[in-house]
Amino acid sequence: MSALLFLGVDGGGSRCRARLETAEGARLGEGISGPATMRLGLDAALASITEATRQALGQARLDEGALPRTYAGIGLAGTGHAGARAALEAWRHPFAGAWFEGDGYLALLGAFGGGAGGVVIVGTGSIAVTHLGGKTVRIGGYGFPVSDEGGGAALGLAALQRALRSWDGRAEASDFTREVLARFDDPSMLASWIGDATATDYATFAPIVAKHAAAGDADALDLMNQSGARIAELAQALFMLGVRRVALSGGLAEPIKSYLPHELRERLSAPKADAMAGGILLAKKRLAAMQTAPAEASPTA
Repeated sequence: MSALLFLGVDGGGSRCRARLETAEGARLGEGISGPATMRLGLDAALASITEATRQALGQARLDEGALPRTYAGIGLAGTGHAGARAALEAWRHPFAGAWFEGDGYLALLGAFGGGAGGVVIVGTGSIAVTHLGGKTVRIGGYGFPVSDEGGGAALGLAALQRALRSWDGRAEASDFTREVLARFDDPSMLASWIGDATATDYATFAPIVAKHAAAGDADALDLMNQSGARIAELAQALFMLGVRRVALSGGLAEPIKSYLPHELRERLSAPKADAMAGGILLAKKRLAAMQTAPAEASPTA
């Protein structure tokens, strides 16, 4: 079999997902691996991309011999960091062709099938992305801890702060704070953990917050409401730019939706597809442009 294949890769701060499809859109396989953010370095990102791709090939009952006929659209968190894009472009990848964008841009492509709109990514971090006047417009997403408000890392940091207040008697302990502190043999050792902790590490506490908020814990509810307010700001910023359709995307999109203002929830659009579909669309568009460019540039008789 020699038909072309297309791979969409959604690399975020907590996980990397890959989907393999035929040129006609038949889904062949998917894979999932660890973080694929450039904030953790090129080697870590490439390792996650490679593992997720390997799993997708495995589901499709294919081996690496299929990669030279595979075109990949790859979205990664942290591509805005200095030197990140150049490092990716220099990668001697195994694909027939590969194109790189930020994970937010791929989520936007997937959400509206390449059409007009805006998307708010709620994952390890947070960012709003749209395309206006031929340019990609990004709001927020400058990186944890100075930005990415409402995302999983910021939520995890807030959870740790609440838990430590309960541990030393400044606040009442609860099942929520006890579960957070249970991650450590001794909370006094937290200072050592902080020294090496990444945004991905902080984000592992976000599901604990969401779980206890759903159970009615007052502290967890407060934190989820705060996160919802920050995500609402990103969505409102897109609407203020004149974007008519805005969708939520990312691993925390569903949990956070209940904590957004009701009137905003009513304005949100359901995404048509995910960022992996956006990656496949990117690869198809770039391949088509590459194939037509020489003909367009040729002089006519």
